[in-house]
Amino acid sequence: MAQKWTSKSRSKVFFHKLLIFFIKAGAANLCYFSLYFIVAFYLLLPSIRKNSAHYLNRRFPSDGRIKRFFRTYRLNLTFGKILMDRAVFGLIGKTKIVPTLDEKNKFFELYSKNNALIVLTAHCGCWQIAMSAFDFIEGDKFVVYHRDRDDIDKHIHELAGRAAPVQFIDPSDMFGGGIEVMARLSKGAVVSMMGDRTFGSKNSGVLVNFLGGRVELPFSVYRIAGALNVPIAVVFFPYGGKGKKIDFFVSDVFFVKDKGRLKDSYIEDAQKFADCLEDFVAKYPYQFYNYFNMWEEKND
Repeated sequence: MAQKWTSKSRSKVFFHKLLIFFIKAGAANLCYFSLYFIVAFYLLLPSIRKNSAHYLNRRFPSDGRIKRFFRTYRLNLTFGKILMDRAVFGLIGKTKIVPTLDEKNKFFELYSKNNALIVLTAHCGCWQIAMSAFDFIEGDKFVVYHRDRDDIDKHIHELAGRAAPVQFIDPSDMFGGGIEVMARLSKGAVVSMMGDRTFGSKNSGVLVNFLGGRVELPFSVYRIAGALNVPIAVVFFPYGGKGKKIDFFVSDVFFVKDKGRLKDSYIEDAQKFADCLEDFVAKYPYQFYNYFNMWEEKND
């Protein structure tokens, strides 16, 4: 398998249930406050500091130990607040994603070109609740998503006890979900994918430049977009603060030419996404959450 990441939560079922209880009881502010101490505790674990350092070493290569420790704390604290916002959004619905009129018009225009759209994002900002931002577009909405069997984190709709606003496509089948993605796009769906992690075989990615090194990003999304002539919108959802409206911005939009089956033909397209992501982390350095070594073995 190519991926070195896992979606399994580090927390225990008891603490998840306790969090849900306090939010429902109206003590969400207490939960946010407790994050400052919970994150400090987790930073005592060497594995947390190590997994955070893969990205921070690239983003802030000149840091000393003390500065790196505080950056690690801030990175994980921001992640904790984002997870808390997701829980609050699911349980009591206070957080909102409201795209501007300009962003809506971009999507209408893109979607109308082929009555289908690929939304490409990454594990940064508030990606967990991203698809709730596209309810202004008609048609079915799908998210390519693999759920670890040991993952105890709940989706927003599960927390809220309501039907999911999107449907899920599992990439763990032998075709990486590609056949189902193509079928859904052919019927006019909006499909959201993550562009920053490979899943499955060693042949699922291409090497591109990111933060001064070479990383492997998936290429199948570009091959699908080219084959079906479906536009790609690279979209990010930066976190603005506790309980605030989540920003929504389109970083880039482009069509991909059909270049056949050779994966290296799509390096240029994958690089466009990597450039967008690098711009994002330059502006929001504490909102990128790939806690594994993306650069491992690519530069040795």
